[in-house]
Amino acid sequence: MTTTPRRPAPSTPSHPLGQRLNAPQLAFVRAWAEGLDLVTAWNRYLWVDGAGDARRARGELKRLLDQLGHLARAHGRPELAALLRRDPQALPEPGPVSSQDAGGAASGEAPSPALPTLEEFAAQQPADFYSQAELLAMYQAQFGRRQTGPSQADLAASEQASAHPSPATLGSQAQDLEKQRLRLQRRQRLRERLAEAIQWLQTVALEGAARAPLPGDPVAAWIDERQAARLAAVGIQTLGQLIVWIKLKGFNWHRGIPRVGPESAARIVRWLGEHADSLGALPSPSLVPLSQVDTALAAPLPRVGIVPLERFMPPSDRDGRLGSNRAPLAQCKVAASNDYEAIRAWLRLRVAGTHTWRAYRKEAERFLLWAVLERRKALSSLDGDDCVAYRDFLASPGSLWTGPRHAQRWSESWRPFEGALSVRSQATALTIVRTLCEWLVRRHYLDSNPWDDVPRRPDAPSMPQLRALSQKQWSMVQGWMEQALQRAPSPALQRLKFLMDFAYMSGMRLAELAAARLGWFRLEPLDDGPGEDMAWSIMVLGKRSKWREVPLPDPAMAALRSYLVQRGLDPDPLANDPDTPLICTLSGAGGLSGARIYEVLRAGFESCAADIAVHDARAAERIRQASTHWLRHTYGSHSAARGVPQDVLQANLGHESLATTSIYVRAEKARKHRAVQKAFGNG
Repeated sequence: MTTTPRRPAPSTPSHPLGQRLNAPQLAFVRAWAEGLDLVTAWNRYLWVDGAGDARRARGELKRLLDQLGHLARAHGRPELAALLRRDPQALPEPGPVSSQDAGGAASGEAPSPALPTLEEFAAQQPADFYSQAELLAMYQAQFGRRQTGPSQADLAASEQASAHPSPATLGSQAQDLEKQRLRLQRRQRLRERLAEAIQWLQTVALEGAARAPLPGDPVAAWIDERQAARLAAVGIQTLGQLIVWIKLKGFNWHRGIPRVGPESAARIVRWLGEHADSLGALPSPSLVPLSQVDTALAAPLPRVGIVPLERFMPPSDRDGRLGSNRAPLAQCKVAASNDYEAIRAWLRLRVAGTHTWRAYRKEAERFLLWAVLERRKALSSLDGDDCVAYRDFLASPGSLWTGPRHAQRWSESWRPFEGALSVRSQATALTIVRTLCEWLVRRHYLDSNPWDDVPRRPDAPSMPQLRALSQKQWSMVQGWMEQALQRAPSPALQRLKFLMDFAYMSGMRLAELAAARLGWFRLEPLDDGPGEDMAWSIMVLGKRSKWREVPLPDPAMAALRSYLVQRGLDPDPLANDPDTPLICTLSGAGGLSGARIYEVLRAGFESCAADIAVHDARAAERIRQASTHWLRHTYGSHSAARGVPQDVLQANLGHESLATTSIYVRAEKARKHRAVQKAFGNG
């Protein structure tokens, strides 16, 4: 009776970022080094659910060689990693000498090895690291200029030479035979060196010498070399630095790192998770989009320390229950027993999540933390001297109080400051905390305002700077946007164009754009218009929860209709669900947050400035600084220059004071200079 040979147990294909290697996988690599056909080696050592195929075998070999290379570098043997990148089969295949080979040798030209197909080339690259377009570009860069075979003229000349060989040809054939022998020797030496390297690595991998990755290890020792080089370009040299980067940036940590996409980032995060025992676990908010993060669960427990307001737990002797500046409890008109509760009551007067609310929370948070931790007093015990000290502190908070930019509030890396404040920011901070203390006095929580004893700085006012784009600069932005859409149209670019156009022609604030819904649009007849003239406008929920009506010009509505069609909606905004967000994600799953709108516009201005810098560096620098609020100022500046009455502009922008609107009512710089030049210039 014939016994069917038992197949080896199925082995899981290795991960390119470093799972443990097993004996069948190492045997498969050794068979490749010895020259065994890859499919045959697969069926012998890595058989899974039937016979293998060439593409699968080549892909698995590439992954295993990458993993062995990481192992070699991790153990201080980079020369072995370099050796594993050499393929004995890549050496020219020895064979019978033809007149074609002889002719090539006589002319000093070596025969070209056969080119791999694009599919074969793709299998040699890390899985999921490159798009199809990137693979095609890499293939063309490496093989695009090589000849794939002899021409018809070469073949005819070869046939004629083989019929009547000359003495010179016979001599060339002898030389070529010697070259073939030397190539065979080189190939054999390479196979022997590979076998020795694999044997050493097998000892490391199977006999316990392999160690887990550590935070101090270089990224290149464990992660694909190309990816490691891209991470190094932004300063990520070690695994520890990579983990800190991901913790700070969150789920979309790869944004801003050229040629590292979502799939590559996900693979790296999965690998870090597999080695959490030695590298430390990533916080859960780093593993899912911010919209899915439950920040209440993600944030560490409240404690005494430099932490966000919602996590701060002051010591009982400094919580303000017995503050020396407290008003009599019988007169207090705010439901607060301590300073923390009093600040929360003050913040509840604003709409949570708005720009004003965030600014007030930030300054109250800084003031409370400084009082308790730096001054070692309750906020309700501060006096004038303390307030002077806080004013000086804002100019130079110190390293203990500063942290990385854009750190999430749930992160342990969060700090109240990102650096020293500018003079203008210091003035804003002091105005807000003065306002806080004034309110606490009015509500009889504090007996007196400690800031009353602090004179305002006699600093000279800073020069006025209108953060707006000129007519010429805005035209440059529009021209760049049109060219970008012509070169490579995409939903992201179409959304960017709408954002720029609509924000420019409506003057809406960032929070207002994020909150806007299609149900806010109005189409109504003009009271003083002839006949049945209809006009579009949008109702905007602005500061202090006040509604205002903003008229929309025809180009703004044309931009909106085009954007709605691109989203698959009815071009008439009133024909859609009134709760539909004005600006949505590319997937259409929901509205775009204010923070994301800011990121999209900033990235657009950055790209525009990079292109414009080639021929106008000054304009590019101005455009690079632009943001959402710049578009609002640009709307006001251009409206005033085009003759929009000041009271109309005030209503459209939602300004409480006409003085705020008056900053836009000024002569255009070019017109002022022409007038002065005409008066005083020569001729």
